[in-house]
Amino acid sequence: MKIWALLLAIVMPSAVAGSEPPITALAFAPDGKLVVVGSQAGLTIRNWPALTLVRKLPTELSNVHDLQFSPNGKLLAAAGGRPSESGSLALYEWPDGSLMRRMETHKDVIYSATWRSDSKAIATASADRTIHIHDVSETKPHRVLEGHSRAVLAVLYLSGDAELLSAGVDESLRVWDAETGRSIRQMSQHTQPVLGLALRPGLAADAAPMVASIGADRTVRLWQPTLGRLVRFVRLPSEPRAIAWSSDGQSIFTAGLDGRLRVTDPETSEVRADLAALAGVAHSLAASSDGSALVGGQNGQLARVVIPKPPH
Repeated sequence: MKIWALLLAIVMPSAVAGSEPPITALAFAPDGKLVVVGSQAGLTIRNWPALTLVRKLPTELSNVHDLQFSPNGKLLAAAGGRPSESGSLALYEWPDGSLMRRMETHKDVIYSATWRSDSKAIATASADRTIHIHDVSETKPHRVLEGHSRAVLAVLYLSGDAELLSAGVDESLRVWDAETGRSIRQMSQHTQPVLGLALRPGLAADAAPMVASIGADRTVRLWQPTLGRLVRFVRLPSEPRAIAWSSDGQSIFTAGLDGRLRVTDPETSEVRADLAALAGVAHSLAASSDGSALVGGQNGQLARVVIPKPPH
């Protein structure tokens, strides 16, 4: 399969005739009592854990790929767009849900967004091979990062905000100086497209940031990107499409092609649990502060999965 055909299969799921569109983005509200759900049908707000519909969030976004609450809890970013046409970023006031600003600065769909810790800036990763850094008070990006040779599928601000980490279809992870946009280093241990990144929470302020990545090579890889170090990796029985850390930083959750949720120990690379979640492909995943996980995917499926506690 050609690389762009692979990309479309990974990040452009479409609804089967007569079915619900796939759930492609999930985010828990700051109070943990609501969850925002994104799909080709738009945005909905549901309560947790019952998942009953609270209301719809008006949006002109198509192909929603990422949802991220600002660190101060006052804004919700929704990223998506129209493939090969434009990438869109919509910022909503929270909790009222009014649209504050919409930006269309990318030339192709946005797959990922990440907030700076002061909630005043947000970076976006796009199929147009670039990363844009936006001041939330402006409609145009104040910095454009270029260097990836294929679509950029994930981007993260690292602890301290001095550096950004990105990854994508060119199989690389790249560290950038967030202030200057200069490329610092590249890590290329994945052997197929890198599909997602997640920053480990709960580390000491003086500890090197740790990031987990997932790839189409069926691996989860643990990195200390500021040191350029691959720590360890685990190979999974099925390709992962979504990743999240547990709220305490002690487990890595992944879900993907076979619809199962897997729980990996970041210290040993052992898969501690392999749990049924969806009947079909899982495209999105979020970790709840109550220790469970929410998985979304094919045919509009949403499933709460209770994670067994590890043995002591």
